[in-house]
Amino acid sequence: MNLLLPIVFALLSGLAMSIQPGINSILGKNIESPWLASTISFFVGTIALGIITFALGEMKSTSFLVQTIKEQPWWIWTGGFLGAIVVTSSLVFAPKIGATSWIALFLLGQVVTSILLEKWGILGFPEKPISVQKMIGLGLLVLSAWLVKKG
Repeated sequence: MNLLLPIVFALLSGLAMSIQPGINSILGKNIESPWLASTISFFVGTIALGIITFALGEMKSTSFLVQTIKEQPWWIWTGGFLGAIVVTSSLVFAPKIGATSWIALFLLGQVVTSILLEKWGILGFPEKPISVQKMIGLGLLVLSAWLVKKG
């Protein structure tokens, strides 16, 4: 499998995640509401995804969508809620602790959770043991987050 595309998109996603809290927090300050700023952010994202989905020809019939929605387990809908927590947290707290600290802690939370998801093969991730290398990497991330916060 060619890894160039996933690597590039992962890096671009990291770039976007670093910029997004600043943009959203300025929006939140300008309109005086973090909740409305998050709503606007999701609305714009929804429109962008709708355009992309349409352009790629992936729009399905209404009956197909309704049937597919009915067949999903209840917890599948928590993804949007989790996204709302991330966006709102970033726009409220990144300005308070700084972009670097927020991203370092965000990354640390992601890596800890990812290690646990892979350990037990949860949510479709391949089951992978917790190795010494992963624990060293995690320790270095904890140290990095601490150093960034101190700096």
